[in-house]
Parts: sequence; structure tokens; C-alpha cells
Amino acid sequence: MYTGNILDPIHGLVKLSEIEKWILSQKPFNRLRRVKQNTFLYLVFPSANHTRFEHSIGVMHLAHQIYLHANDNYETGAYKKEKYKVKETTDFVFCSTSAGLKTNEPLLIQELRLAALLHDVGHGPMSHKFDQYTITGNELLKIIKDDSDLLVYLNNFENLLNGHQAKKIEHEVVSAVFIIKLIAELKRVSIDSEGKFNDRQKDIITQINPARIIKMIEPTFDAIEKIEFDGIDYTNFFSSIISSFPLDADRMDYLYRDSYFSGVKYGLYDLSRLLMSFIPVNENNSISLTIKESGIDSVIRFIQSRTHLYNQVYFHKTNRASNCMLDFACRNIDKSTPIIEAQNYKELEEFYWSNSDELFIWNTLSKKITTEKETEVLNELLTRKLWKRVYQKKIVTTPTDKLDIARKLKDIKDKITKATLELENIGIDVAVDNFPNKVFKDYEKSKIKIARKIDSDYKIETDWKTFNKELKILECEVYMFRIYLRRQFTTPKMFVDNKKKVLEIFAEIINILDKIE
Repeated sequence: MYTGNILDPIHGLVKLSEIEKWILSQKPFNRLRRVKQNTFLYLVFPSANHTRFEHSIGVMHLAHQIYLHANDNYETGAYKKEKYKVKETTDFVFCSTSAGLKTNEPLLIQELRLAALLHDVGHGPMSHKFDQYTITGNELLKIIKDDSDLLVYLNNFENLLNGHQAKKIEHEVVSAVFIIKLIAELKRVSIDSEGKFNDRQKDIITQINPARIIKMIEPTFDAIEKIEFDGIDYTNFFSSIISSFPLDADRMDYLYRDSYFSGVKYGLYDLSRLLMSFIPVNENNSISLTIKESGIDSVIRFIQSRTHLYNQVYFHKTNRASNCMLDFACRNIDKSTPIIEAQNYKELEEFYWSNSDELFIWNTLSKKITTEKETEVLNELLTRKLWKRVYQKKIVTTPTDKLDIARKLKDIKDKITKATLELENIGIDVAVDNFPNKVFKDYEKSKIKIARKIDSDYKIETDWKTFNKELKILECEVYMFRIYLRRQFTTPKMFVDNKKKVLEIFAEIINILDKIE
């Protein structure tokens, strides 16, 4: 099945099937070589130039490993129970022994690997920052109606947009579009080309269902109701492998990868112990991915590593300054006029292909900026003349005070706008970075459960927060408030004078923040 290899600095040798090798060479995926995993992080950590191309390959590798280890872990437990004649009441299921899944296992493994490989294929340049510049749902639906491959799924895309067709689409929707087109072209190529795929791969290609692949990434995509074999629903199991709280193949790869290329140690965790902890469980004929209680300490370490990486790397003051500068430079762009001027799928694909991170900023975005000041700020960003932090307040909430703190921060929003305008009137430009740390924003959507060992059996737990006191961290939120000063000063004295004016005008806001413990 695997005829190719990629040597990855994180996972070592990663094997590739002929199908995966073909996907890697196609424009929608190949362009990810020029989309950085973390847009401006290299301005802080010079070696953080890694891209979504290698990250996606790493996620594919880990997704397959989670699948294999979950099955192996069940088989090991079943062997031990048989050896010691222990009667099992918890309905665990070894996926590969389910008749329907066993018959289709080569196909399902390939679809799982493709889902993991293509989970980020819809990311535009500058990753998440691009979502505010993309097309609306209505504009995408026009493209879908004009394409025979996509038209079949028109109703499903309308449901996926969930009544928000007038809003900008998110990258997950674009991923679904690219997946459908890639698989459609793959099927055509496998028929027309001689020698590109062996007979075994051709047989799998004819059975690949793009709707099932998208379902593994985005379970709300309703082209199929569920991933089902022999009356058993595997949707939750497969989608949890790729994306779920508190850990999945996506998070497991980027924590290691971002740590490695940033040169820090914050994102390290015990991968082998986590892989030993996965196990599938059957509840009401629905398979879920579960973590054994014995692996909870490793999960806690994983959560802590992710928290530290966010605080020390992603939310680094200089990285955030870069993002604030881009927002400042683009603040007057007419958002009603789409940056993507695509009337059909070919033009949509060409836009994504032609716009790497740098080209998007230098060519596409810069043409939309019309004011002299914003153009200057964009040039300052590109030449790394980054704005300087003059104030910072970090606020950690608890379950008892987070609502009160959130209300106080909301109440100062208008005061921030007023103070910013007052400074601009005297020729001083500032940017305010006021955001919550959303490390645990998806906690409530957790699909992975906990298998608590009781005697020789398991009890399934669903609430991570109450399972272990160390997991109380999930109830906390971290807010960071920063004020950045544009480098219009040329001497230390000018900097001190400008900083003083900034702090004086923001005094009322700073006073409120400093009183929050």
C-alpha cells in the first residue's frame, strides 16, 4: 500500500501511498508549502518558518498511529481478560474485528489518512488571519452551482453555512470544496492514466467517498448521515482522531512541531504514553475514542504543554505586535469588496495557488490599502520595524470571577476607542491588543471520554473538569491586555515622552485593569 517515504524531523520516516503522493503534487495541497504554520512567528523565533505542508503530513501520520494503537490497546486488554478469565461488562470494541469495518478497513484507513492530510487544505495565506478577507457564503454558493463536481453537494454546503451565507466563510468550508474537487479529479486520473496507480490502489480510489472524508473533519457536513458499518456508527471515533478536546492528531503534531522549530521546550509531551492510552468504546452502537485513566497524567502534561506554548510562543508580545500592525494597516480596507475575485472554481483555486503569505501581503493586500499611513505601517511590518509594547496586564480568571471580569473588560471597549483617537489627534499611533486566551475554547465540544478503571472493569466519564483536580485549569481563562506604540520616535527621550502621553491618556483604563486581581 505504501510506496513512498518522507523523512520528517518530528516523526522520522513517514510512509505514503500512491494516492497520497498524487495529492501532495496537486495545486490545492502543494501550495501549502508556501503558507507558514504560524504567520509572523518567525519574526520572534527565526527558525519558525515551517509550513502547513509538513504539518498536514505529520497529522496524517499521527492519525493513523492513533487508529492502530487504539485497536492494539483493546486487543491487549482483551487478551489479558481472556488469560485471567475476567468477565467484561463494558462494551469495548476492537474496530478491526467488526465485520463491516474489517472488510472495508483498507478503504477506511486511506480515507482517515486523507482526512488528516487535507484537514488544513482550505487555509488561505496568513492562516487564520485570512478568514476576515475571504469570500462570503453566497459567493461560494455561486461557484458551487457553476461546477458539476460540487453541484451535487449544493444543499449540504447550504446546511454547512447554517444560514450565515452573507458572512465570510471559514477555512473548513474551503477545505470541503477542495476535497471534493481533488477526489473527483483523482477518480478521473485513475481511469485515464496507465501506470500511475496499481490495481489495489485503483480499487480503493473507486470506493473513496469525499463526503465520508469531510465527515471525519467536519461532522456537521450532512452529505452522509454518519460513517456506519454493520449498524455501528463510527463517526465520533474517526472525527475525534483528527479534531477533539483535549488532544487529537492535529494538536499532537503542532505542539511538537512548533516547539521544535521555535527552539523552545514548552510543547513537549509523552507521545508514546498517550498512544498507549487510547481505546475505542461502544455506547449504544456508537464508537467513541476514549482515554484510559492510567494515561490521564500524560494528558494533563499535554494540556499544560499546550497552555505554556500559547502563553510563551503564540501570545509572545512581539508576535502579537506583528498581528496588531497588520490589523492597523488594514483597518480602512473596504471589507464589502471581496479580495478574492473568483467567478468559478478554476479562478478560486488559482487565487489560492498564486497567493503565498508574502505574495498576498506584498501584492494582493497592499493594493487594497489606500491611505499613506496604513501603507507606511505595512512597510514597517515587512521590514520588521515592529511597534514597541508600553503596557501589559495579564488577568487569570477563575469560575467565580470570570463573568465579572469579562463584563469589566467589555465596559472599557468604548474608552479604548476614545483614548486611541485622542492619541492619533496629537500624532501618536497605538494599537491595543485585548484578547482572551482561548486554549480551552472547545472544551464543551469534547468528544473524547475517559475510561475509569474500577476493579477489572471500566466506567466511562465525560466531564474532564470534575475528573481530576489538576484539570481545574480547564475552568480558567487568561486575558492579555497590551498597548503598543508605533516607532515614530528617533531618540530614547522621544520614546519616554510618547510613552508618558500614552499612559496618561489610557490612565482611566489602566486604573481599572490594575484593580483586577
